[in-house]
Formats: sequence, C-alpha cells, structure tokens
Amino acid sequence: MASGRNVREQILRAAVEAATAHGITKLSMGDVARQAGLSRQTLYRHFPSKDALIAAVVASETDSLIAEVVGAGAGLDDPRDSLEAAVLAALRATRDHPLLDRLIRTEPEALLPLLITDGGPVMAQVRAVVEAIVDERVVSLDPVRRRRLADIVSRLLVSYAVSAP
Repeated sequence: MASGRNVREQILRAAVEAATAHGITKLSMGDVARQAGLSRQTLYRHFPSKDALIAAVVASETDSLIAEVVGAGAGLDDPRDSLEAAVLAALRATRDHPLLDRLIRTEPEALLPLLITDGGPVMAQVRAVVEAIVDERVVSLDPVRRRRLADIVSRLLVSYAVSAP
C-alpha cells in the first residue's frame, strides 16, 4: 500500500500533467483523479479543493525549480560565476517547464497573481532562497543592501521566467 506522502506526490504529478493538458481554468478534480489513477474521494482526502491543490502544485514546482537553480550555482566558489550559473539554470528551467509555458501562452491571468505579487507564494519562496544565497555569498554588503539585492534578483528571476526576452 502506498504511503500518504507517495499518494500526495502522485497527485501533484498528475495535477501538473492534467493542468498542462487542460489549463488551470478548465482543470477539474476529476481530471486529476483520473490522471493519478485514484478515486475523487482519495484526491479530496489529500486536497480539500481545487485551490488547495493548485497552491500545493505551485509550491512543489517552485521548490523543484529552486533546488535545480541552487544546485547549478552551488559548486562554484566565485560568487559571480555562481550567480551566473544559477540565473542561467533558472531561465532554462522555467522556459522548459511545460505547465509554465502553457500558462504563459494561454492563461497568464491565472498565473500572474501566483508569480509576481509580493504576497504571492512564488515570489516569497524565490526571495527567501535568494536572500539565503546573498547572505552566504555576498558578505561585504550591509543587511539593507543585501535585502535590496535579493529583492532585485528575485524580481528579475520571476519576471524573466514569465516573460523572457
């Protein structure tokens, strides 16, 4: 029997696949349950609503992208090289993400509040990671300038993810 964590991950993967196929607006809990090979009852046991499921998908996908980006810059000693590798990884990962690509093309109105608002979950996650990296790598800056640098880099990363030149 699968553990609750495995079922949750299975549901999240199925939600990404179903949302990539149908979009967020037309996504139904039934679509996700079918894609996951689970009953709707099981799905609702883990996620009480479509909004809760979407929030969990956004958080999970953001965590995965952040891990990829942090990993790209982690092995480099020079802060400039590390930042360059991380930014490049972020741009590639977001451009290659099928759900993000679909939503940017077809449903930007559903996506933008999740990504670009200061209180949005993605901006908060990205800013926290960037702040940690800046704190670790750029020790010569005072705390206010470090926070400003982290804010600028976070906004640029999210902005480029949504609308790369």
